[in-house]
Amino acid sequence: MTVIQIPNRQNQLVATITLPEDWISGKKPARPAYLQMQKFFVSPRDERAGICLRSPGKKTYDYLSSQENPFLELLRKPPHPLSEQEFLGIQLLLEQASWPARFSREQAKTTFFNPRNVLELQGLWIKENMFSRALILDTTYDTGNYVQEVWFMSPPEKYHDFAWEIDQIFSSLTWYTAAV
Repeated sequence: MTVIQIPNRQNQLVATITLPEDWISGKKPARPAYLQMQKFFVSPRDERAGICLRSPGKKTYDYLSSQENPFLELLRKPPHPLSEQEFLGIQLLLEQASWPARFSREQAKTTFFNPRNVLELQGLWIKENMFSRALILDTTYDTGNYVQEVWFMSPPEKYHDFAWEIDQIFSSLTWYTAAV
């Protein structure tokens, strides 16, 4: 079993996800350059499909307090699909994933992973022709301005072959509170 450790900005463990045993560290596929992914784990069924972790974590809105942060405000609400206004309110955080010419969004919603919410995105990176599903996590536990991103990427024609497996991987998200 491969466990991906998800660190905060101080490199402290905040969460993990568990991959199937046969997934291995692999070569990064064509991907949006802005994602700055450092780790990529591939499926043995297709090395173009895999999970990647952004490294280091990304700043959100360092000019705002955590109480004014629109991303954290979304995560404080009960899980729900994002309205267009909510999505536009976090477009600076999402960078190119909020640009319709770069990312064709199929879904954006908050999802509860006990004990907190995360943002879940799904869609197609147009230029790279890679379908993605992502979890964007607040690594500061509602006290600061850093997030971490976990992205599943695959060719669009292969995405549905992995849907059940990705559900299992993402549902394995486990939070660690020692870093608070």
